[in-house]
Amino acid sequence: MGTSKWEQKRELCRKSGWTEEDFSLAFRKNLMFMTLSDRNFSSKIDFLVNKMGLQPADMAANPTTLTYSSETWIIPRCAVITLLQLKGFITKGEFSVSTMLLGSKTYFLKRFVIQYQEQVPELLSIFQGKMGLWELGIGFAERSGME
Repeated sequence: MGTSKWEQKRELCRKSGWTEEDFSLAFRKNLMFMTLSDRNFSSKIDFLVNKMGLQPADMAANPTTLTYSSETWIIPRCAVITLLQLKGFITKGEFSVSTMLLGSKTYFLKRFVIQYQEQVPELLSIFQGKMGLWELGIGFAERSGME
């Protein structure tokens, strides 16, 4: 990656709310986020920060999450979390970003889907991407914090 590309990516991260320390931390933890297109990076940060209420620093501390597919990994997991929060089964402090986005598929299924499947039967379909929140009349609203 040339110097101009490096500086361009650093500027994009800064505009996304990362400090210089955040950028350095993300680079040390998993430099693969640097290979994302600007559009891909920005759309993931926008979704996770503005729709899910996460902090930009959370993404810098867990840059691997940015390398995952929005459609098959990030959005389905976030939809499950959002639905469980709206139904009052979980609250913000019960789990971390790494639990939500970095945990294995098996762990996530046990912790967030199977555990609540009787009370919220749609969870498995949402997790598998077969159903979206919009089909339940719910959307990802702008959020100031995961509640």
